[in-house]
Parts: sequence; C-alpha cells; structure tokens
Amino acid sequence: MINQENMPWCEKHRASCFADVKGQELAIDKVKLFLRSFPKKKSVILYGGPGTGKTSLAYAIAFEMDAEILELNASDLRDKQKIAEIIGPASQQRSLFRKNKIILVDEVDGISGSDRGGLGELLVVIEKTAFPVIITANDIWQQKFGLLRQKAEMVQLKDVDYKVVLTLMDDICRKENIVVSRDILTSIAIKARGDIRAALNDLQILSKMDSPQLIREIGERNKEQSIFAALQYVFKNSKIDDKMTKIYDEVNMPIDEIFLWVEENIPTEYKGEELFKAFEALSKADVFRGRIMRQRHWRFLVYENFFLSGGIAGVKKYNRAGWTSYKKPTRILKIWLQNQRAKKKKTICEKFAKHTHISTKQAMKDWLMIRILLKGDDIRKRLKISDEEIEYLEKPLAV
Repeated sequence: MINQENMPWCEKHRASCFADVKGQELAIDKVKLFLRSFPKKKSVILYGGPGTGKTSLAYAIAFEMDAEILELNASDLRDKQKIAEIIGPASQQRSLFRKNKIILVDEVDGISGSDRGGLGELLVVIEKTAFPVIITANDIWQQKFGLLRQKAEMVQLKDVDYKVVLTLMDDICRKENIVVSRDILTSIAIKARGDIRAALNDLQILSKMDSPQLIREIGERNKEQSIFAALQYVFKNSKIDDKMTKIYDEVNMPIDEIFLWVEENIPTEYKGEELFKAFEALSKADVFRGRIMRQRHWRFLVYENFFLSGGIAGVKKYNRAGWTSYKKPTRILKIWLQNQRAKKKKTICEKFAKHTHISTKQAMKDWLMIRILLKGDDIRKRLKISDEEIEYLEKPLAV
C-alpha cells in the first residue's frame, strides 16, 4: 500500500471527475462529444504540454463512464506481440467489475526507434476495439504518428492559466493543513507556466521547508523538453543511440543542475550492481566536468555527455517499463537557501561598512563582532536594518 505522506501531491490530489479538471473546459466538451459519438471514432488523442492534465482527464473519463481502465505507456508499445497479447483480448472483453472499459495509452510520443511494430499493432487494436482508446502525448506531430492522428479525435489541452493553478494550490493547502502566503503561491503559479504538476511539486517541497519565502527563486520550466522526459529516456532505455547522447541538449538547465537531478533520481530506477555501475558512470562524467572547468579542455564535453546519458543507460540489461515520478534535487534548494543566508549577511555588512567607513570585505571578516554590536535597537534603526535582516541576526550561530 502506498504511503500517503510520501505520495507526490500531483498523484494524491489527481482530478477524479470532469468537475475536478480545471482550466480545460473546451477539451472536456470535445471529449464528451467523442464519447457520445463513439464508435464513429474509436480513439481520442489528448495532447498538450507537461502538467496540463492529460492523464488526469483520462482517469476522469473512466470515472464518468464507470469504466475499468487498462493503462499502458510507451515502454509497452515497443513490442507488437505484447500489444496483441495484452490489449488485443482486453479491447474485446467486457469488464468484470465495471459497467464499461477504456484503454489508456499514456505518453505515446515517448516511443523510440526501438519500436518492433508496436505502433502498427496499436492501429490494428484501435480498428477492432469495442471500447474507447484514450491516448496522451506531449508532441503528437511527429511524422510516424500520421496514421494515428487520422484514426483518432484530436483534443488539445492548453497551458493552464496561473489563476487556475493558484486556486488549485489554495485548495490543496487547505486539505494538507498548511499555511503559505498569497504572494508565494502566486509566484509559484506564475513560474510554473501552465504546468500544474510542476506547481504542486514545488508546493510539496515548500511545505517541508523551514523558510518557505525562499521558494520565489525556483526557476521557470523548460517547455521544449523537460528534465523529467530526459531522465525518463535515460533511465528506462538500455540501448544507446544518437538521441541518447544528445538527450540533455534541449533541456533548458545548467549542466551542474542536471548532474544534481541525475544523482537524486538514480536510486529510484537502479538497484544492486546496476546502482553501483550507474553511480560509477556519473562519477566519471563528473571527472570530465572537472577537467573541463579546470583546464578548459572543451573536447572532453563528448565524454561528459556520454557518461551522463549513455553510460548510465547502458548499465541496464534490458529496457524498463512503467512511469516513475522523479524528485526535484533537495541539494538545489539547500544550496540556494545557504546563498540567501549569505546574501543577508552581506547586505548587513554593506550597511555597517558604509557607516563606519571600512570595506565590506573587512566587515565580513569582523562578522562575529558586528553581530554583537548590532544587538541594540537604536543602531539597527540608524543602519536601516530590515525585518528579515533582524530575523537573520537573531538566529543562533550554527555550531
């Protein structure tokens, strides 16, 4: 049984019916029309950016229809025989426990060049199915999906307005019994750029932090290819191809931050000897990164990229199926928190240095003495020490 406390909030608070799917009214209307006209078209493709609610809408459809849901993802689509054995019979047999049945093919655009006829077999299943086939995708416009687009109803889910995201977060704060200032929630909602899942991930991390105000600086999401998709490709595939070695090129994130994401999430996919070898590949990538930084030998980039992607992927004996929820690196937030504490220290020293005619560098060196001098309210007013800086001054020194 899943521990509710450790469950990602995007899963724990997933929409369960059409009324719960916010900001996608037009998409819901199109889905309802598709269901009413079934089997005129037997499949619907829900496409849109990450975190817009595609999978949630699919589960809402199952709820509204009182339907059993058979879920597959891109990993399951690589094998024609597997689809014929699993989906083929299921697409014909009625559910034993529910009134209806739907077949959910999640993240179909994640299928790679290692497809062994799975996509063609999916088209055969759609042709013969007695139940609706719901397909989700971030990017459905690749050439290989041409026939699939023709056979399916196309329903786009737009990026969710930040006000809708804000309302959802307000509701979850009440359910989780946490208090977060309106400004902070607004900041998270805006910077999520329509990605509900990203906003809820940030909110969940925020709920476990000592200083929630510092969440403001969480970076904007990359809408071209998320780090989640890159990790999914590396961690799920064992075959090293051209895409594998270039997988991080389109991730709008500094390489140092990518290293932290990989380090944080390797244990979610690897165990035993594979875990050891995956971390060994990561350490070799880090060695080459160090050489590049110290010696400016940029030719080593090819080795850094290889070990960070193909090196980690290649330690697996076979491809991995299923979907995994990857976690934001806690070290990123910890580093940022430390930087913010250092920033407050510096601004206090700058104010002290200006009034005492010494350099800020010297004031930083004399920090322990300055803390003692700034205990009085009078001197704090003269230096215009802010409330946040006073709070920092009054915190006990770390041992």
